Amino acid sequence: MEALRAELYEIVQAAQPCTVRHVYYLGLGVLWEKDTGKSRRNYSVPVRELGHMREHGQLPWEWITDGTRLVRQETQYESMLDALERTTETYRRNLWASQPRRVEVWCESDSISGVLHPVTTKWGVGLFSCRGQSSKTFVYEAVRHNQAHGKPLTVLYAGDWDPSGRSIPRSVVDRIERYGSNGIELDFQPIAVTAEDARSGRLVAHEANTADSNFKRFRDECLREGLDPYSAIEVEALRPGELRRRLDRSIEALIQDVHQWNVLAAAEDHDRSMLKGVQEALAAHLGQQDHGDGEG
Repeated sequence: MEALRAELYEIVQAAQPCTVRHVYYLGLGVLWEKDTGKSRRNYSVPVRELGHMREHGQLPWEWITDGTRLVRQETQYESMLDALERTTETYRRNLWASQPRRVEVWCESDSISGVLHPVTTKWGVGLFSCRGQSSKTFVYEAVRHNQAHGKPLTVLYAGDWDPSGRSIPRSVVDRIERYGSNGIELDFQPIAVTAEDARSGRLVAHEANTADSNFKRFRDECLREGLDPYSAIEVEALRPGELRRRLDRSIEALIQDVHQWNVLAAAEDHDRSMLKGVQEALAAHLGQQDHGDGEG
């Protein structure tokens, strides 16, 4: 068991941050064999062992991401200095304001959002989880938000290659077009799992759910692409590092005015330096007040 946990540690260390399902796929053929059909019998192994390792201090908690655990709470500070320190740490300019297009990243589930978050944070783009079939309200609010900015929108999407996963882009695009009757130019770009991924044969596949109400359209799409309609691929079958690299390259390629981007980036650095100076001045002032109070 210790040997298994040592192997799991190495897998997670190389892929982190990643999900438990990613670890399952990374361990196929190494730590366990592929389950047949729709079964996920061996999936219980990483679930159990990664839980044990984190609870016993053998694996950092932050290496396994779980985007489903969200907390809604107003931002609060211990003091004005604390607020200024945190503002200095997190201050970002909207560099996309200099670009002719807006960019957002949408993913099928909350769990995969934790894998993508380091990249979206780096580039300062929004990350949205569709959580399966996006609700009408979710898409409507997204349309209203983008119409307020008055710019064309590019959505980079990551989801499964299966009946439900492939129905999400169709549903989202259809609703955006219907709800955006006042005009919203949409460029929807799937980055994973794509038809090319499915055609490559490099990713672990499983049996498609033929009982899914979206199976007929999925089958038709697969046949048009020359693919097996009874074979499905989860986005977690793609290595986390590769998924992040794809997203990183895709976002960078959408920066059209590099000069203006660099100008705002330099301004952001200058602003952060000014905030740091204000923070230090306030800390010195408060320190003098405390010293004065002590003398009194």
